[in-house]
Amino acid sequence: MRGLSRLLAAAGAAVAVVALSSGLAAASPVTPGLAGLTIVSPIASGYAAVPMPGGSPDFTHVQSAYQVPNVNCTTTPNGIAQTREGLDGIGDDTVERVGISEACKNGAPSYTAWYQMFPAMGSPALTFHPSAGDDVMASVTAAGGAYTLSIQDLTSGMGFTVNKSCPSCLNSSAQVTAGSPPGKAPADFTSVHFTGIVVTDGAGVSGGLANPAWHTDKLIQPGSPHTVAGALPAPYSAFTDTWAP
Repeated sequence: MRGLSRLLAAAGAAVAVVALSSGLAAASPVTPGLAGLTIVSPIASGYAAVPMPGGSPDFTHVQSAYQVPNVNCTTTPNGIAQTREGLDGIGDDTVERVGISEACKNGAPSYTAWYQMFPAMGSPALTFHPSAGDDVMASVTAAGGAYTLSIQDLTSGMGFTVNKSCPSCLNSSAQVTAGSPPGKAPADFTSVHFTGIVVTDGAGVSGGLANPAWHTDKLIQPGSPHTVAGALPAPYSAFTDTWAP
């Protein structure tokens, strides 16, 4: 599914529609020190770096590291969680991202690494099967319409790096999120701790998800069950996302 994100104004109040979703939320400040919106998303919780007035209009890199969370298929016999990093999808109709799905089907767990690259916005391209507890590093890098999408499993040695092109992609955001695919309930992954988060904008400025060079939106996922992004403390390079009933 393509991203359907839009920033709208309604009845004098700002509202936000998140990428790949159709949820609405009143705009409000993120945690103190972070300028941006709070956005309701049916598929994701986490944080997104977005351009600020007078700043670079695009981003060229996002990366993070985490331990593949172990799904509890007793709590959620059927469900699918996703941990993701990527560019675009906030405010535009494209997305270039990588992720790992943590799924329960009829009480049996499975784990799959994948990438998703505009304009092929159907089912993500599946690559390899990590195990719960594996340490992984994931990244997406853009340069002149060329993209490098990568997940490396530091525990098993498995991984993938693919090169794709999209001359029309805008790279107008960079995000790290957890959640579930559209129309699916997130499997109970307890929590995932994203660390080593690095974002780089088109002017070459690098930092965490928050930086004086850009604004930061917080994504929240409603419903039951759902996922919840924890605080993003300075230096804004790590946060914990948690499954909630």
